Amino acid sequence: MVSRAYKGAMNLLRTCANAKPGEQLLIITDSATDPAVADTIMAAACAVGMEAYKMTMKPRALPGDEPPAPVIAAMLAADVIICPTSRTLYHTNARTVACRKGARFISMAGANMSVLSSSAMFANFPKQEKVMNKLILELTRATHVRVTNPAGTYLEFNVRGRRGHGVSGMATRPGDVTGVPEIEAYIAPVEKDTAGLLVVDGSTSVTGVVKQAIKIRIEHGVARRISGGDDARELSRIIREAKSPASLRVGELGIGLNPLAHIRGSIIEDEGKLGTAHVALGDNTRLGGKNSAPTHIDLVFKNPHIQLDGVTVLKGKLLTV
Repeated sequence: MVSRAYKGAMNLLRTCANAKPGEQLLIITDSATDPAVADTIMAAACAVGMEAYKMTMKPRALPGDEPPAPVIAAMLAADVIICPTSRTLYHTNARTVACRKGARFISMAGANMSVLSSSAMFANFPKQEKVMNKLILELTRATHVRVTNPAGTYLEFNVRGRRGHGVSGMATRPGDVTGVPEIEAYIAPVEKDTAGLLVVDGSTSVTGVVKQAIKIRIEHGVARRISGGDDARELSRIIREAKSPASLRVGELGIGLNPLAHIRGSIIEDEGKLGTAHVALGDNTRLGGKNSAPTHIDLVFKNPHIQLDGVTVLKGKLLTV
């Protein structure tokens, strides 16, 4: 009997990657990720008729760390790159260069077999892409964003002059980059203007599901104080390890749009869940911003109330798209 994870991998290839027989597929994983994920994608790729190969590397210490030279060389020769890794390669120079050469790139950071077999893998990606594009337009038109949630989040963002962008879960054209099963619309706020309190009650890209809410006081776009339990201490440790003040700066506001996703401690699904939003600390130079940092850390919170120039666009459900 064909497993649900195999069906998820097949949908990943056929719908999300528009995979074709004979294409060169590179699967990049690491020793901190369940090898069954890459193996299942490999089996599906062989059934599709792709020329698939897999590389397993040492886990990167920080999200945004570059892969080793042999992996980079393989990326530059691939038509499609799929990355079930413990740390994202989305925010690396290697990914940027590979996409400029025409590779289609799919991040699956934090993915496990539960994600590969989840309902989120079977979302109607083309339909949600239309929703995403409408929200991107609204973000681009906005100048001010206010975000609150029942846990205590209260944030003000200046987005004047910044363009909205999105992750549709589909990489079907040369140079496309996406995450799967993530679907989101996002914007890079003006770097020095974000202020307020962020209460992270969902998950983070470096700790998984949070056991105790992380509270982050933000002033002039910078995380000034991080408090909470073990997750807050681990987040602080990782940022210190980056040894860059830019890793403390707010780089992104994202809005999840996958109606079948759940928070399970895998950031590639968590941050795409409809009914969540996330703020990222660190690099946003690949997202339309100007903050160059060695890390990009996503922080997911639940039940956001999001207003664009005073108009509510999300409160439990999308209201304007």
